[in-house]
Amino acid sequence: MTTQTWHDWPSRAEIDPHGSVVTMGVFDGFHRGHQALVRRAVDTGARLRLPSLLVTFDPHPLLVTCPERAPRALLSVDDRVELALAQGVDGVVVLPFTRAVAATPAETFVSEGLVGQLGIRTLVVGSNFRCGRGGAGDVDYLRAAGAWHGFTVDALDLVRVGEHTCSSTEVRRLLAAGDVETAGQLLGRHDARLLTATA
Repeated sequence: MTTQTWHDWPSRAEIDPHGSVVTMGVFDGFHRGHQALVRRAVDTGARLRLPSLLVTFDPHPLLVTCPERAPRALLSVDDRVELALAQGVDGVVVLPFTRAVAATPAETFVSEGLVGQLGIRTLVVGSNFRCGRGGAGDVDYLRAAGAWHGFTVDALDLVRVGEHTCSSTEVRRLLAAGDVETAGQLLGRHDARLLTATA
């Protein structure tokens, strides 16, 4: 499989017939926690001889479900795709996040999307990950769904740098406070694209 980017679910025929390893999330900021997910997915894919795919969403889900709480984006979707591919994933799936997607039950998202379209064999997510309507698809649910559908779930603990948890919210807070140095430590890089980001 050659490196590809899709702006909706790919057809099952475009994915390796043996399936894929998937990591999923918004990946806003692409901080050290996100990088750890991608490294695990790429390493797992190499071990299983399966393509590694990153699934992200555009726009940010909160812009659709609760716009008054939606954060300012740290990175554009094109930047996120670029960083993901640079980290070694074989493909990036950018799912348009709409009200219909927000209303999709977790079981439908898993069975029709992850299983039906991507042939998922392993899902790599953060321990606080949720998907599906109302966030019902937490790690416990996904593990149960994986047992039913034939995939495993690798849930990584959140990455910490000193006293800080690597999260996009924390990066925004640090940038808003003018602490570019610590924000850069959480990001694992000093990224000029983020210097004007605010909470």
